[in-house]
Amino acid sequence: MDYKLEYMERLFAKIGKKKTESYVISRIWHQLDDDRVKFVVQQYIKRTQDKYALADLYLPQLNIFIEINEPFHKHNVEVDKVRNREILSVTHSKPIVIDCDCNIQEIHRQVTDVVKLIRQRISELGEDFKPWDDANTLSVEYHRNKGYLKVEDNECLRTTEDVAAVFGTKAKHRGFLRASGAAIPNKKNEIVWWPNTEHRLWHNELSEDGMFIYEYPKAEDKRAAHLKQWLSASEETRITFLRYKDDLGFCFYRFVGVFRLNREKSEQENKCVWERVSDTYQLNIQPHE
Repeated sequence: MDYKLEYMERLFAKIGKKKTESYVISRIWHQLDDDRVKFVVQQYIKRTQDKYALADLYLPQLNIFIEINEPFHKHNVEVDKVRNREILSVTHSKPIVIDCDCNIQEIHRQVTDVVKLIRQRISELGEDFKPWDDANTLSVEYHRNKGYLKVEDNECLRTTEDVAAVFGTKAKHRGFLRASGAAIPNKKNEIVWWPNTEHRLWHNELSEDGMFIYEYPKAEDKRAAHLKQWLSASEETRITFLRYKDDLGFCFYRFVGVFRLNREKSEQENKCVWERVSDTYQLNIQPHE
């Protein structure tokens, strides 16, 4: 199935029970009629004082946040104002509000205005506008031709087989895979690792700041031996892709950095603590190799 089609099907299925929100977002999507623009619903936004907000609709390429206020929002006017101010301070983008406490003609007018704004923003960006092309950036060829991995690019692969193929090797088993010399020439003690945060037997947890991965067997009687094994082993570098599932149910493997065992923290916490030593990894391959 075409990736964008599947993505949009899952998006509308996710918000299907929110009738007004679903209607408005559907109208924006169809009236815009431009599948270069990616839609994200229920976008997480960290606010102040350990709070967070979920934007009804977010257009990441344009940094546009859209709030769809159903009739019940009229009882939360002040709360919404505070929320929107905090979103502005974090994202540097003032949320666009579509007020649905009105008739259908007025809703349509507001949607038309929003669509005009989106098109205007695309026009202003000109050549700097990057079309939505997740299907391409998820490909092995994209990463091999790019030649490097960087955490802030937030790019992913769909399967462990694809992760392995980026390094010119094949996935032999799950957990981690020792890279072949052809993929990473003259690199000793480096592995490609894809920890699964939902693994049945292993606990793998990425810290909130992305700097540490905590790894240990869920079975308590195996933890001491696992820690001892890695504390006594030679230093190993892990080029790491974290498995996660997004809000639409897609599974991805996202590059989260290059990690090495922090022996001191591991001994203190009685578990393997892998520390990020680099947010970038250079692939030692030639484009189109």
